[in-house]
Amino acid sequence: MKQILVSGLLILFCTGTVLGQDKLEAPNLNVGDKWIFNDGTTIQVIGKDENSYKIKFEKETFLLDRATLNRISPVQGKRQLNRGPLRKLLDFPLVIGKSWKDNYSTQLKWEDEFTSKTGGYSMGDETLIFESCRVLGWEVLEVHSEYLKTMKVEYKREWSSPNGGMREGKAWYWYSPEAKNIVRLQFDKSQVWSQYHDLLLESFSLKE
Repeated sequence: MKQILVSGLLILFCTGTVLGQDKLEAPNLNVGDKWIFNDGTTIQVIGKDENSYKIKFEKETFLLDRATLNRISPVQGKRQLNRGPLRKLLDFPLVIGKSWKDNYSTQLKWEDEFTSKTGGYSMGDETLIFESCRVLGWEVLEVHSEYLKTMKVEYKREWSSPNGGMREGKAWYWYSPEAKNIVRLQFDKSQVWSQYHDLLLESFSLKE
């Protein structure tokens, strides 16, 4: 679950038309574009066609829709797998105040109290996860002594727990039109993200 979340969050890119505008259109990425984060995580564009981008994240590969950057599916060889979670972390074009939702079903691997099945006490109970995103606005962010204009998005994940009611965790990520990618990822201090850590973009290179 941890790797899926982080991968899902890191492969989402953004580009701007002109800095200062309130609207971001979907990016035009190129094969060879590459981003490296402070924990060593590397993301690279390894393919593109008329409708999608193929993104390499460590040992995983994903297809992203070029128009919206919604995740189409993970890929294994030439086979497309089930779409899975984190399908709509962005929904281009982005406008301040815009919000959207998605949900998926999964088997949670954490403590029994995090399962949603009534009366269920075994780990791995099937659980419906609700996701929502909201564009908060522009923010100037310092990244390695450089000041970048970024768009901040709030992500919320929640599900029902029979022992503790509704569980909820929030995260925030900042996108730089200059870098065409996320430059910072921050989790709240709730128990939901106890195994996660914040991320910062270390370097990037973009092909013409």
